[in-house]
Amino acid sequence: MKGADLLVAALENEGVQHIFGVPGEENLDVVEALRCSTIKLVLTRHEQAAAFMAATHGRLTGRAGVCLSTLGPGALNLTTGAAFALLGAMPMIMITGQKGILSRKQARFQVVDVVSAMTPLSKMAHQIVSPATIPSIVREAFRVAQQERPGPVHLELPEDIAGGAAPKVPIVAPHPIDLPVANPRALERAAELILHARRPLLMLGAAASRPRLADALSAFVKRVQIPFFNTQMGKGAVAGG
Repeated sequence: MKGADLLVAALENEGVQHIFGVPGEENLDVVEALRCSTIKLVLTRHEQAAAFMAATHGRLTGRAGVCLSTLGPGALNLTTGAAFALLGAMPMIMITGQKGILSRKQARFQVVDVVSAMTPLSKMAHQIVSPATIPSIVREAFRVAQQERPGPVHLELPEDIAGGAAPKVPIVAPHPIDLPVANPRALERAAELILHARRPLLMLGAAASRPRLADALSAFVKRVQIPFFNTQMGKGAVAGG
């Protein structure tokens, strides 16, 4: 088993069904591992499109979407999608290739410090330096991406780590993510303000546009009959709104 096989096994363990991206020399081992897996690789014409597709998948499902690119210019094409996901609280995992970290035949050709570039645009940016750490790093990446406030996470997988032999290490089982719950006194205070408001009006923004909120929020608006409006990122938060 190669490092890439272990990575794909960890992604399958997280329930990933689709990966959006563009193949390249530095991620060919991952592409080959995907070919032999249950995950479908959805080819895009440009890495930026892959990032937007993964971010939107995360927004609509609440589960982190995954995108894939090669190194350098290809990896940097994900930055716009990363910013989109970070600002919109969309869970997403970005996997980028890199030249080998143990030896490089082409010196620094197209080698960019993508981890540093992604750090201000993501909740976590990390380079994988050992196949043995892949299961725990992938589990941590999904946890960070999906816990509140959701957002993008970047993982860089150098080609020699992806193509190197991987030890027999156990896959880390996913675990439920605790959701923050408002203090009962805060909820009572909010209800009191609504009840005493003369002309209440609800503004629904990006934070309201979450899959698990749709039914409850729609039922609340229907029951209390308070007028509401959506911001650009809050469209669709209420059924029929």
